[in-house]
Amino acid sequence: MAAAEHLFYQTVNDPAAITGGSLIFLHGAGGSHLKWAALMKESINGFTQVAVDLMGHGSSPGNPADEVKAYAQSIKEFLDANSFPRPWILVGHSMGGSIALQAALTYPETVDGIILIGSGAKMPVNPTMLEQLAQGSFDTAFLKIAYGRNINPELLAAELQKWSQVSQQQLNKDFTACNNYDVSKQLGKITVPVLILVGEQDKMTPMKSSQYLQENISGSVLQIVPGAGHHLMLEKPDETISAISCFLNENFPLKD
Repeated sequence: MAAAEHLFYQTVNDPAAITGGSLIFLHGAGGSHLKWAALMKESINGFTQVAVDLMGHGSSPGNPADEVKAYAQSIKEFLDANSFPRPWILVGHSMGGSIALQAALTYPETVDGIILIGSGAKMPVNPTMLEQLAQGSFDTAFLKIAYGRNINPELLAAELQKWSQVSQQQLNKDFTACNNYDVSKQLGKITVPVLILVGEQDKMTPMKSSQYLQENISGSVLQIVPGAGHHLMLEKPDETISAISCFLNENFPLKD
């Protein structure tokens, strides 16, 4: 495992904010901190924003993991090794959402709030896809299904190009971690504020997965974004920022 303090990250700060917490952005399988670029242009609600490259991804050292618990441990160590202001709100997309949930269950002292984007309590992966990844023969163009029908064609082309550059080994480990993940019977233990966002057209983690989360995490709020697929922060950044801002206003208002 990479030394957690050596994980690569990008930050956005609001020097005018008197006090505020930190949004810790966790990307999904095969991703990097760049997946959050549209949300990293300016601070949301005066919060410090930290977009992390998981170990073995992007510019972070080490190797990708084949279990979510390993990623959750690395994020816990990363937060302990740095001095980002509290409260810490973990914002996870897809596998990143699984990492956020796992961190909240295993290291509750590390998590003050959670925002889940296109995630689930369990995330089964197509067996044929896993088999092809293990053989190194998976056609990443298949991942076009992860985006909404009306996505900007240039954005889609850029995304598919990025997918084609991700190693099959990394994708195999990440999607194996997703496939083996299941905290569906533990959600009642989560007591921090939780916002659940899902695209209406999400085929990777369909609405029923987010609805299950909402039904089993006490006090959680579900918001369905029309016309969006799996990558809300890329496809509908304004709607995503607005939802996060409302969640922070309600649960973590800035203090004078």
